[in-house]
Amino acid sequence: MSKKILWAALLLCFALFVPLSAQAAEEPPILSVSGSGMVQGAPDQAAITLGVVTRAETAAEAQQENAAKAAAIRGALSALGIEDKDVKTEDYNFRPEYGRDGSERVVVGYTASNTIRVRVRDVAKVGDVVDAVLASGANTIHSLDFSIRDTDGLRRRALESAVKDAREKADAIAHALGKSIVGVHHVTENTGMFQPRHTNGMMMKSMDAAAESTPIDAGTMSLTADVHIDFILSR
Repeated sequence: MSKKILWAALLLCFALFVPLSAQAAEEPPILSVSGSGMVQGAPDQAAITLGVVTRAETAAEAQQENAAKAAAIRGALSALGIEDKDVKTEDYNFRPEYGRDGSERVVVGYTASNTIRVRVRDVAKVGDVVDAVLASGANTIHSLDFSIRDTDGLRRRALESAVKDAREKADAIAHALGKSIVGVHHVTENTGMFQPRHTNGMMMKSMDAAAESTPIDAGTMSLTADVHIDFILSR
């Protein structure tokens, strides 16, 4: 290889290397900060899951009694303004009950079980709904779930709070370093979901229980948002 070709190759390598080195040297300093924000909202709807369990010596009696109580419950709900579309049967079970006659296993009765889920769009009515269904024949309250219909606005507020938290942290750190925030390099976020507030095993009331309305407090629900931001610092 001639000297001219060798020098040309060396100059080419140098020309390629210098811009890359200069570019690396010009990389701005990055400050990575995490922030979190939380908002609270009041539930505006509820779902009640109730059960109607009837037992009788004959299959027909168990089924008929269960059907009558289920119809009474639907009538009571309708009187409270609960629409048919907000009432649905979640499960229906019918089975014989067995006992012993000496050494022989025999049928001693029948049990019908009907599980109904009710959506209550006005949380102020939840206590009245509980009282009405128990008075109409329900003998089990399986669960009570509070939730929020529209969470978009609350989610935005949580994200805004998280970004503000991250920026305040970044400003404090940058000031301590004698620098300032000049831009944003990268952002990631993680926003939770409003999980329905779930209550199990509510105390049953019998038909002859006191007529006072059951107090039900919807309370509040929380949503948390987290962000991770890479801020660009001044040199």
